Amino acid sequence: MKFVIPNVDLKKFYKLCAFQNISAKDVRLNEKTIKSYKKFRDYLFGGSIKAESYAIFIEKFRKRILSKIISEEDLSQLDNRPFTPIIIKNLLERKKHQISLSSVKNLLSLLMKVHLLDQIPIIKIINITDEETQDKELIYHYLLRSKDFLSVKKVKKYFRESQRAHRINDYLIELWIDDKIDIKGIDIPKKLCHEYDYKSLPPDEVKEYKSIETYRVRETGELRARIALSDNYKLYPKGD
Repeated sequence: MKFVIPNVDLKKFYKLCAFQNISAKDVRLNEKTIKSYKKFRDYLFGGSIKAESYAIFIEKFRKRILSKIISEEDLSQLDNRPFTPIIIKNLLERKKHQISLSSVKNLLSLLMKVHLLDQIPIIKIINITDEETQDKELIYHYLLRSKDFLSVKKVKKYFRESQRAHRINDYLIELWIDDKIDIKGIDIPKKLCHEYDYKSLPPDEVKEYKSIETYRVRETGELRARIALSDNYKLYPKGD
């Protein structure tokens, strides 16, 4: 029996996986496509799942792809090899997956959509269990692989499906403080961030700089300052 992977629209697949009693009208898919989506869902998850948000669903989806279809070890073995459908098909068939070329092409598309394919060169590099540290390292290695500078906006767009996408600014600032990247646009001296928390700087010491914003601590009413990243700031990795 052949293993079938449909051409998945992630937003619609999320609804079919996480919402109860979803109809064809709700997701704007025909019955044949819904049937293939549900069969794929049941193979991966065994039925409906609990996912309070789309980002959480993507995290769970990625883990299931790696545990049920193609593992991190498999992807690592493909490093520095061409990603043709035939190579992937042969690999999966060695793993006892009888699969068509069309399903392989759908899988390749899916791997790119959830950013698993892009991570192949760094799967062997990153072996960190703490999820926030792992996120920061993924961003760093993504910057290292770019051939030119990237903007803050582009990094946010690339990692927008991450469960912790709201922390990307923090990760970038921390990479800058750790001297792993340069950020063109930040004009505050880095030494101040070694003396103080970059999210709680003394306003009087940083008032002359443009890359900060002030705020009041809700509990005390105290005025503090923090580094603010604009989307157009440019990022330059320094390498190891």
